[in-house]
Amino acid sequence: MNHILQYNRRLLVLAGIMLCISWYSTAAQQNLPERVNLGGMVNSEYDEVLPVIAPDAQTLFFVRKNHPDNLGDEKLDDIWFSRLQPDSSWGPVQNIGRPLNTDGFNFVCTVMPDNNTMLLGNQYLPGGGQDEGVSLTRRIENGWSTPENLMITNLANLSRWSEYTMSPDGRVLIMSILRSDSIGGRDLYVSFREDKNIWTEPENLGHGINSVHEDITPFLAADGITLYFSSNRPGGFGNNDVYFSRRQDGTWKNWSNPRNLGYPINTPGWDAYYTVPANGEYAYFVSTNHGFGKSDIWRVELPEELRPVAVMLVSGKVRNVDGDVVPATISYERLSDGKSIGTATVDPETGQYKIALPLGHDYGFHAESDGYYPVSEHLDLTELEGFDEVQRDLVLAPLLQGTSIRLNNIFFDFDQDVLRDESKPELDRLANLLRSRPSMIIQIDGHTDSKGGYDYNIDLSRRRAQAVVNYLVSQGIAEIRLLPRGFGKTRPVATNDTDEGRQLNRRVEYTILQN
Repeated sequence: MNHILQYNRRLLVLAGIMLCISWYSTAAQQNLPERVNLGGMVNSEYDEVLPVIAPDAQTLFFVRKNHPDNLGDEKLDDIWFSRLQPDSSWGPVQNIGRPLNTDGFNFVCTVMPDNNTMLLGNQYLPGGGQDEGVSLTRRIENGWSTPENLMITNLANLSRWSEYTMSPDGRVLIMSILRSDSIGGRDLYVSFREDKNIWTEPENLGHGINSVHEDITPFLAADGITLYFSSNRPGGFGNNDVYFSRRQDGTWKNWSNPRNLGYPINTPGWDAYYTVPANGEYAYFVSTNHGFGKSDIWRVELPEELRPVAVMLVSGKVRNVDGDVVPATISYERLSDGKSIGTATVDPETGQYKIALPLGHDYGFHAESDGYYPVSEHLDLTELEGFDEVQRDLVLAPLLQGTSIRLNNIFFDFDQDVLRDESKPELDRLANLLRSRPSMIIQIDGHTDSKGGYDYNIDLSRRRAQAVVNYLVSQGIAEIRLLPRGFGKTRPVATNDTDEGRQLNRRVEYTILQN
């Protein structure tokens, strides 16, 4: 019997060797991209694990284990980071320091699209201790804020280990934990935000995505649809392989069948902690296969079929009319139904913001800050097919008497004076402002481009201004506080010789007559 067992073991080893040779040979024949070790600037003789790439692909956060420059007496797990250089190499690494690094186990779970908010593993306790769960930190001047704990109802993790990822809109957590209802080892679970820092009890994602083995290291891409994770389920290349699945609906319970990412991402070693930026070009992951230390961070260029669903990465700066940075919150909504999609914070030092918008929809987004009107912008992504980036700076106008403010997300059909439904989020914000300032009186100004006769344009612009007044009155604003005026083509703000200029001239503004 022992001879038979030894013979079977030898057959399995030989089969594994032949399969590895087959994988590498097939990869060479198909001219697949090579996985590249990030090199000695990032990797060391110590373990580098838990990489998280910022959505803009410019900063890589990761954990170094037991490094002599880690904080605390035991030098456990600290967060480090590196910035991408102009030549596409990674620059010198830095320990992120306190308050994010403590004497315990510290790690980043998600960098939000705004690049100014991060989800961290563990809850941070007064006095420097840690507890099970997650927390949020925000960029402040000269660093990061003290983490703010998120309370997950009845987390009940039975494992020493856990990993988390947050959806781009900040409303959903996916986690790898072990609970009494787990299918095998650790499973993937979902939790939903109920209030600012309160989250629902985790729900198992089910047999469609979880296995009777270990399903760990989840990462949700910027599209909010594509989920990458690692598993030691049968049929893989090595100890642990990276898989991906796409969400099928808004319940977060229906997923496509998990697909192995294949070589060169997966090897006969242990492959996990997969992370990818919004553009989907390169994936970063951890592998124990032929590195500087036991675990290293690697990068590989992704073929199109393995990339997340394309998004638009919107960035810009928020300033006031004098050019000064304004602390603000960016909110964005889907104009077709007015549904709020998410929020982002602004870098308090630079005024920089970033948001990631899934393709296929028409969006409005706006910046809000006390003492200013929430200036808005509009992006129609219904026809865009691939990843793109766009710059949109937002200039906040103060709520002072005599100030004129453009209502960017007001929409009429051609030559009509009936408000389209997409206009409601913008007008609702204006109604809220007027409710909060009961003494404010405003003039609603309608403007056209140069096409059409003088009298006709005056009449059309006046009727459009009146349509705005009518909507505000329907929202409970006294008509005596609203003065409609039509200026036609008499007050252009741009040339009428181009389509872009004429579009800028077709606008609705309001002027503060009394504050």
